[in-house]
Amino acid sequence: LEMAILSVSAQLYGTLLPRALAAEQYSRHTGSRTSTSSPARQRQQPSSFGQLPINGLITRSSSGEAAAATISDTFDGARNMERISFPSVKVKVGHNDPTEDALHLIRLRGTLPDGTRMRADANRAWNANSARIFIDDLRRIDEPVLDALEFVEEPCEVQTADDGTWSLDAQVRALEAFAVGGGGIGYALDETLADLAVIHKYDFDGIADELRRAFGGERAGRTGCAAFVLKPALLGLELSMRLAGLAQEEFLIPAVFSSSFDSGIGLAYTAILAAVADGSAHSTDLAKFSHGLGTFDMLDGDTLSPPFESYVNRDGLLNVPSLSRALYGLSLDEMSDRLPTYGKAAVSSTTEEPSVTTTESDSYLATTSFTSGRDITVSVSLPLPFSASTASSRFTDLPQMSRWSPWLNSVTYLDESPGLTEWNLNIRGVKFSWRAKSEILVDREGIRWESVSGLKNRGVVEFESPAFDDESCIMKLNMSIIMPYILVALFQGVPSVVQEFLQNKLLKWSLEMFRDVVKADLALERGDQELGDALYGAVEGRANALEEALK
Repeated sequence: LEMAILSVSAQLYGTLLPRALAAEQYSRHTGSRTSTSSPARQRQQPSSFGQLPINGLITRSSSGEAAAATISDTFDGARNMERISFPSVKVKVGHNDPTEDALHLIRLRGTLPDGTRMRADANRAWNANSARIFIDDLRRIDEPVLDALEFVEEPCEVQTADDGTWSLDAQVRALEAFAVGGGGIGYALDETLADLAVIHKYDFDGIADELRRAFGGERAGRTGCAAFVLKPALLGLELSMRLAGLAQEEFLIPAVFSSSFDSGIGLAYTAILAAVADGSAHSTDLAKFSHGLGTFDMLDGDTLSPPFESYVNRDGLLNVPSLSRALYGLSLDEMSDRLPTYGKAAVSSTTEEPSVTTTESDSYLATTSFTSGRDITVSVSLPLPFSASTASSRFTDLPQMSRWSPWLNSVTYLDESPGLTEWNLNIRGVKFSWRAKSEILVDREGIRWESVSGLKNRGVVEFESPAFDDESCIMKLNMSIIMPYILVALFQGVPSVVQEFLQNKLLKWSLEMFRDVVKADLALERGDQELGDALYGAVEGRANALEEALK
């Protein structure tokens, strides 16, 4: 609900979400209530947001003795660790005895690129003695690893007061003792903040009062607390932002935003909060840490399309502007937390029965079948928020195809025959071309085509209007294609890989971009310049992600 409200608010402001949040943050600290279009405000707040560093995640190994062997297994679990060189990696500890945890950290450091920072997360698994052993063993076995260690999240077990209830004062005393005994290794709060939120029923004032007693006043900037780890999925978006501001402004403590295995939508909003917090004037002189958004590589599906991971480059930096543009204008049904479901049927070695792969979400349905590694048939449906006649007139203007299909270099009408077109595309550096004969459907809105040379394909696209609704339609595409041998080879010769790429990248993203391009065109045609520009920005973000996937 908070994400939906923020999205609607940003659209009412007529600007992207990070800028809208920065405007609210500015007005909160200055008391100003001027419009975001005010020149004075624009001079004093960030005008853009760049690349946000995020950290990878390494889960606990099954046993200390097997730590070195399980590092590769862990990388398999976090499949992007080999593709992405994250600037920082969080390692889960506390599962084994502290000496084995120290050895695991040391061995893991040897597998990471030079310069990679590390942080450990004990999730309150250690008592004071175990925490001391962990630090002492790191210093004794490989002291340089301490230089790469940013902090340890929640190293101390739950601390209680005399009455047996959890106490912030007791918890902080134990954490401060850890920091002193650790020779300068700081700690970060995570579960402590979540506990405070529950105790105070998520009331910011009550939480802030307790935190001020522990970290405010003369203690500001002088404690062993290296960071507040904020999880919007647990704390809420508004409370997370207010706690970040409190930590930065009053306690001189950096804020690190972290996910809780959120979907792509949740990760996107968490990333935007992190970018706004990092851009705050109160963060200027504070340490900057990578944010805990690396859980995207452990998910089998994503609610965001293109997926969240497509906005993360090889250096572990998240492209916040592109991600923000992709979020702008999303309707509530597109922000659903329902994950796509995948079902696959195995190919029989003795029959020619097709294998079928299906992807289904609240708005996109696709089914692909094949009888060999090259002969593929795909059926797709997608709701569109404009009439069937509008959709058909825009889609059948074939030279415009490259606006929403970046993999197409060009579509050109030929004078040789009515309806004859030449198509050129580029996939992973391999260029293809073909000629096709097309005809506009007479009895319904849509178009039919079939290649007459080159890449063999044929299909039909129809736009159907629901009963009693002339303002929307359903786009239905049916297409058959015989994949060239070289294209199959580019995808390791695995039919399922080709299917997934065709169904869930080329077609899905292209059709969603068609929807957004038409929405942008219609917005500009009715004079809504801001919405049109923002929607074109969203298309640009998707196009960049698709082009990256095609490399």
